[in-house]
Amino acid sequence: MKSRKESTGMCLFLALLALLFNQLLFGQPVLGQPFLGQGEREAAPATPFEVLEQDAIAFVKEHHPELVSLLQTLKPMSQKEYQTAIRDIAKTRKRLEMLLKREVESHSLELESWKLQSKIDLLLAKGVAGDKSFDKEGLRSLLKNQVENQKKRWKLEQASLLKREQQLSDLLSKTEGHEQERIEQQLTNLMKRMENKEKASKNKK
Repeated sequence: MKSRKESTGMCLFLALLALLFNQLLFGQPVLGQPFLGQGEREAAPATPFEVLEQDAIAFVKEHHPELVSLLQTLKPMSQKEYQTAIRDIAKTRKRLEMLLKREVESHSLELESWKLQSKIDLLLAKGVAGDKSFDKEGLRSLLKNQVENQKKRWKLEQASLLKREQQLSDLLSKTEGHEQERIEQQLTNLMKRMENKEKASKNKK
């Protein structure tokens, strides 16, 4: 479940996207500078935010290219909201990278979840802006895929919890009735470690 802060941020982002669509459809578009690739960057050292921005834009270009032009337009319109959006995308990218190292299947499902939500947000913004290309059936299809994705993520989480439950059950069964034996074994190990440290300390003198 999203926190109130996250929900508020999403509402602001949707409102800005709707505003962008309104300007692009009915008014004079606010044009931003195209994002530079790695080979096109200026020689000057990048600031921490610029590094964050480059990574976030690279992530969006790969997974939701349609969003890039809107971010490009948002940048000169509202630096504050643009930076908030970039930091949110960068945070998602970092979380997914960390997840990939631990759990490939979870990473795949979480990435798909982000892509679906991003596309849903974009369609909603078009609807709010009165864009004639708004596709209700397309939105229905995305929501269907989102529900299926959520089910898969819950099933994966359930399997992980069941596996952990079995591991704990095995540990309990091995310990039950053998508490004293376990205590003595741990005491022996600790005493050996202490003796080894004492010997190592004496040898240094």
